[in-house]
Amino acid sequence: MKLTHLAGIGLCLLVATAVSAGDWAHWRGPEMNGISRETNLADSWDLESKKNVKWVSEIGGRSTPIVLNGRVYLNCRTADDVADPKQLINAQEQVVCWDAETGKVLWTDKFNVFQTDIPAPRVGWASMVGDTETGNVYMHSVSGIFRCYNPDGKVLWEYSLFEEYGKISGYGGRTQTPIIDEDRVIVSYLTLNWGKTAVPPPKQTYYAFDKKTGKLLWTSAPGGKPYDTNYSCPIVTVIDGKRMLIGGNSDGGIYAINARTGESIWGFRMSKRGLNASAVTDGKLVFISHGEDNIDNAAFGRVQCIDATGTGDVTESHSVWRVDDIKAGYGSLLVKDDILYVITDSGKLLAFDAPTGKRLWEHTLGTVGKGSPVWADGKLYVMEVNGNIHILKPSREKCATLSHVQLLATEAEGTDEIYGSPAIANGKIYFCTRDRLICISDEKKKPGSDPIPPLAPEKSGGDEIATLRLIPYEARVTGSGSIDYECRAYDKNGRFLKKVDFELQPQENISAGKAQGNKLVFEGADKEQGGVVIAKVGDLTTSARVRYFPAGTWKWDFNNYKGKQVPPTWINAF
Repeated sequence: MKLTHLAGIGLCLLVATAVSAGDWAHWRGPEMNGISRETNLADSWDLESKKNVKWVSEIGGRSTPIVLNGRVYLNCRTADDVADPKQLINAQEQVVCWDAETGKVLWTDKFNVFQTDIPAPRVGWASMVGDTETGNVYMHSVSGIFRCYNPDGKVLWEYSLFEEYGKISGYGGRTQTPIIDEDRVIVSYLTLNWGKTAVPPPKQTYYAFDKKTGKLLWTSAPGGKPYDTNYSCPIVTVIDGKRMLIGGNSDGGIYAINARTGESIWGFRMSKRGLNASAVTDGKLVFISHGEDNIDNAAFGRVQCIDATGTGDVTESHSVWRVDDIKAGYGSLLVKDDILYVITDSGKLLAFDAPTGKRLWEHTLGTVGKGSPVWADGKLYVMEVNGNIHILKPSREKCATLSHVQLLATEAEGTDEIYGSPAIANGKIYFCTRDRLICISDEKKKPGSDPIPPLAPEKSGGDEIATLRLIPYEARVTGSGSIDYECRAYDKNGRFLKKVDFELQPQENISAGKAQGNKLVFEGADKEQGGVVIAKVGDLTTSARVRYFPAGTWKWDFNNYKGKQVPPTWINAF
């Protein structure tokens, strides 16, 4: 881990970060569901005549931009590979920051692509995420770099997830978009790791880091054996009084875990392949889709509605309705006013009655659906792969077209390519394509916004401690040094109670470490060690992982290892 700067440490476990209608800090907006509360937005535009076009940047990408505090951020490939079609692997990736009002590039950060054979067109797969409390932004690169920037582009902290946490490169570039929830920045990926994480390996695992300091808070691997890498982005919501993180998994299921502790709540198995679409919620209902084999019939694809109030495996017990044989494996769903909108892989926009699953209508967007729809100001903003950008007026009875623009490529023949989704902030709408970033706005209309509704209230689980978390969950020491720990207590619903005093107990496989109060102190040892330290609070315990490496020059040459022996820092330490 590289720590170039540490921001002030603070807990925001009980109060969520304030959400502004003027920010689009998450790829699906301030509510993580593709809904904008802004009003008086443009309902038509034209690139050639510049009608309602505020600015255009020649830098494009495949993900969705985020907008935070008057700045636009995008992770994308560089232009180095464009001139040479024989260059299959892009040399560099970059983060770009624009002024949201003028389109002026304020800063860029370019870095190498490494430890992956991802082709150039798929570099910059994941969207960034912004923190409305600090103004910091976070990037998850195709090379597994997980990085925190301040608004001016200074790197505050970073990890190389391949090297430090055993991340596995996504097939063809699949990379999960991180999310922010309270004091946590959470990212998921397929991993081969040591200890309790990802057992048996490989597993899709959520890693929750302190958004300010980068300390690892917890990991959670709720699914089973993976069938694919995937890029389903989780969401956070409150259902049945519990704050849940809900996301599609590489094993073909969708899972809910406690958003503050990572503990499993429920799982619903759907497909024989990994899920890529992100879920949406409406009250206690969760909606998700896929475009691959179903687990229980020969049909390909499904739109699924789940009652999210259960626990454990709810596959057989909590299906509300399902429609099979609809391949919708890429674009995420959207639900508004009891209408569920679905983008199919073949470029159709379908509408369903959300409570019952009754099909309402179908609208053709093009031939390939990858991006996700955005609802705002009574309109749908939808993009299709072959350069098509639609502004639609939906109702329960039909879908009317207000605007349809098809963009041609700027560096090649044919149409431009679009894989991301629109972003909306402060009266402006941003369309990111392979070849450009376009900002549109109707200057004749005064931007406005309806209030963003809060999440449903959470239920108290009482004052009794149900769960402990020892932080940092993983740390390492080289030579000599110490690790400072804290222990957080949570009730049965995962609500933070308090920090608690604890007894620190290093286990025998990290004998180089000695407990001194809330510190684990290392004074040096000849060989590397890997294991756990346990925190004891009354009858409850929790643990964290520790790796120790001797000072000076050393190497693993495996000459003294026999059979299946591996270095002790690789072991299953739990």
